[in-house]
Amino acid sequence: MNAKKILIVEDDKMLCTIFQMFIQELNYEIVATVRTGEDAVAACDTYSDIDVILMDIHLDGNIDGVETAKIIAQKYKTPIIFITGDSSPSTIEAATLQNVYGFMTKPVYKRNLGVAIEYAFAKYRKG
Repeated sequence: MNAKKILIVEDDKMLCTIFQMFIQELNYEIVATVRTGEDAVAACDTYSDIDVILMDIHLDGNIDGVETAKIIAQKYKTPIIFITGDSSPSTIEAATLQNVYGFMTKPVYKRNLGVAIEYAFAKYRKG
C-alpha cells in the first residue's frame, strides 16, 4: 500500500518541523511544506497526487487558511484538516467548508494527527 501524500501549510517554522517529524514517523510522505495560502494553491497545481492537506488557519501572505481552502475546493477535491491555535466560535464557523475533513487545535500530538489523517482520508474516499 502506498503511503498517503501530505501537503503541510504552516507558517511557524518550529511547528512545521514538528509536523514533518510526526508525518515521517507515521510513515506518510510529505509532498511539500509551504508557508502561505498562495504557495498552497501553487503546490496543489504542481502536485496532482496530494491525499490530505494539513492547513493552518492563520497564515503569512495575503490569504488565510480558510480562503485558501475555498480556492482549493473550487479546483480540487483534496481533503483538508485545519490545524490552529484559534478555537473561537467565529473561526470554527468559518472553517466549516465542504472540503474540510477535520479540525485540530494546537498543540498537536502525533497519535491524534495520525487518527485525523486516516479519518479524513477514509471519509473522503467514501464520498
